[in-house]
Amino acid sequence: MDDSALARMLSGRVVVACIGNELRGDDGVGPFIAGLLEPTDRLTVVDCGETPENYLGVIARHSPEKVLIVDAAYFGGRPGEVRVVKKSEIAGGGASTHDAILTLFADYLEAQTGAAAFFVAIQPKTSQVGSGLSPEVEAAARELAAAINGLSKIL
Repeated sequence: MDDSALARMLSGRVVVACIGNELRGDDGVGPFIAGLLEPTDRLTVVDCGETPENYLGVIARHSPEKVLIVDAAYFGGRPGEVRVVKKSEIAGGGASTHDAILTLFADYLEAQTGAAAFFVAIQPKTSQVGSGLSPEVEAAARELAAAINGLSKIL
């Protein structure tokens, strides 16, 4: 993912909604990233775990202009690859372990807040129970978090 695209997504009031199950290998990348991000006056971080629908009100109360939904997703990339995924790709099924909920989640947030929702997907290597993050996904997560932290301070 290039920094100019990330910078456009991080301009204005932004909520980063991190999704995933830490007990299922690389599926836990969202909560891992949430722990690395540094909130600012314009950047709010919400660790949604595996139930993003439980955080709709929390996110809406922040009146975001943009919502970055960060999750592990199977899109055919190499493990640890980071990509912005269109809502239509999520809705098509199979991209995310949470795909049906994510499209409804994004639609609701856009309708309630007027925010633009973006899906930032990280290609997992494994989602085996109890396996922890793979080295490739952990490295990508650290790089993405560092980029978000750096850009959020200068925008």
